[in-house]
Amino acid sequence: MASGNLPEDVVREILLMLPVKSLLRCKSVSKSWYTLITKHSFTTAHLNCNTALKRNHCILIKRFLKESNKSVLSFLRDEISGDDHVPPTEITIPHSNHFLQMMGPCNGLVCLTDHRDIMLCNPSVRDFKVLPAPSFNYPQGLFSMTLGVGFGFDPLSSEYKVIRIAQLHEDDDDGAGYVFHSVKVEIYNLSTNSWREINAVVPFVWFFPCSELLFNGHFHWWADDEDHGGESMLSFHISTEVFQQIRLPDVCAFPDGNERGFLVLNESIALLLFNPSKQTSFDIWLMTEYGIAESWTKQFTIGPLVQVKRPVLFWKHELFLEKDNGQLVLCDLKSQRLKEFPVYGAQESFRAVAYSESLVSIKY
Repeated sequence: MASGNLPEDVVREILLMLPVKSLLRCKSVSKSWYTLITKHSFTTAHLNCNTALKRNHCILIKRFLKESNKSVLSFLRDEISGDDHVPPTEITIPHSNHFLQMMGPCNGLVCLTDHRDIMLCNPSVRDFKVLPAPSFNYPQGLFSMTLGVGFGFDPLSSEYKVIRIAQLHEDDDDGAGYVFHSVKVEIYNLSTNSWREINAVVPFVWFFPCSELLFNGHFHWWADDEDHGGESMLSFHISTEVFQQIRLPDVCAFPDGNERGFLVLNESIALLLFNPSKQTSFDIWLMTEYGIAESWTKQFTIGPLVQVKRPVLFWKHELFLEKDNGQLVLCDLKSQRLKEFPVYGAQESFRAVAYSESLVSIKY
């Protein structure tokens, strides 16, 4: 498989340094290059190089465009700190709506769901896979309603998993609403393209934008704390498939008019408390020791900021925010000055993650 006078191992090392977009073009150069680039071992090596060298890092944004009635994914590259901003390329998400949520990323893959349909996606190569619906036999008259969805990678089994927390319910005979029953947990394995149910007792899971987070090999949701009568962060270990409840700070007392958000700041989970209004302030709490409820510590407050509604993503020393007109802005954490971006979307449709591109396939 030599290319000209270059040895095979040299060609491989050169290709490993290329971004995904270039590698997709290189697949057309020759059969030998195609074979090399599509090998699982090359995909893994390329992913490891990107991770170790922190190459090809960017911001992946999900938003809904009202004018075209579609959800799109967009990349913001590392040049975002400059003053010249080029509108990002849009990748249309199939079968999407305003309420689509994005979870991940995990080795270049993300999970997208509107809490009815679920799909996996590798934005780098623009591959989408709609997951089959769970086909469990529930007792007659009962239906399942999705409360939360999670996603992650199990390094012990090299398995990508999707977690679905669902509550069983039945229609009330008098038509007044639902009668709720137990909460079930279902797991999808990408390698088998199938769902399975696990035995687990979990609390009721709530949803706010940015209230679902993949971090440190665990997926997290905002949930009730039935033992202490307050609120908690529900954690699920992707490998062991064990749940843990981590109490939130005592200042959390739903309903208190505040929304909650979980983001990553300084390699720790950050809790953001805020009340979207004409002038919004964000209280930032950090869990300084993972899994230890007593380690929640208030760090600082951002704001009040005018016409700013919701947090989107911490990026280096700044915080991406969503304005009330659907525009993306960047807030410097020290000066609290705002910088606008030519990126718009429907209100409450923004979701963003720090992303590293990969060749990982969702086609098993």
